[in-house]
Amino acid sequence: MVAAALVVPFLVRLVLSVPDWVTLVALAVSVAGAVAVVRQIGFQREQRALRVEAARAQQVKAAETEAPPREEHHVPAIPVDSAEPYYRFTLSCTVCWRPNGPLPQHANPRGLAVHAVLERARQVTVQGSPADPDGVQVRLAAELGAHLSDRTGQITAWAEDVGLTVPPEDAERLKRLQDVRKEKQIRDHERELEQAARAYLTSEVLSDPGKAVVWWLARHPEQVREAAELLPTFAQLSAAAHGTEVYLERQARPQLEESD
Repeated sequence: MVAAALVVPFLVRLVLSVPDWVTLVALAVSVAGAVAVVRQIGFQREQRALRVEAARAQQVKAAETEAPPREEHHVPAIPVDSAEPYYRFTLSCTVCWRPNGPLPQHANPRGLAVHAVLERARQVTVQGSPADPDGVQVRLAAELGAHLSDRTGQITAWAEDVGLTVPPEDAERLKRLQDVRKEKQIRDHERELEQAARAYLTSEVLSDPGKAVVWWLARHPEQVREAAELLPTFAQLSAAAHGTEVYLERQARPQLEESD
């Protein structure tokens, strides 16, 4: 547009042979007119964009205004499964829902909402330990707080004020089971330690009297005489550990028979 405004005065000058000052005046007028036209076009585009944005905002506002109000129903206590087959959580919450369409399509939307929330709740609780209801409750509140359509697509349901507990008698049983498991774990470790010590003594230390003496000397390197005196004792211990006769007794038996 501006380029055309610059070219036209020069073409007129060449064709009509007008004076230079007339050409300059015509050039100024052409440029001013072109700038005015460009501004007018930009203004019209801006106004058109503003009208489109205003119409879009009005549509959004109208949609929000026409959205059906939410409804809610308090669920005081309902059992839901846990990860343990014999223990269940007690769920309490406020079930909220809103129809997805302008007209109701189900005779009992409250039942749809409660059913949808319970299905989502069970997907969380069946993976949770009844010994940790607080931790499961945090995950459950996060899951049920999302506004999601039910499987029929007729309503959007969610839950607020989510609470999750374990019945007191079950909580007491779980506490006792935890204590028993802890005690059993300690006893298992003690038993493993004892078995390892017995295996070490039987297969290594008391496999024969000589190894027993070496083992004792390793712990008492300065008591060589005492080690020699303890040799019969180690022989008896080795024989007892393996269920065999004492070596020294076998050596002494022929001598006793010869003396007889």
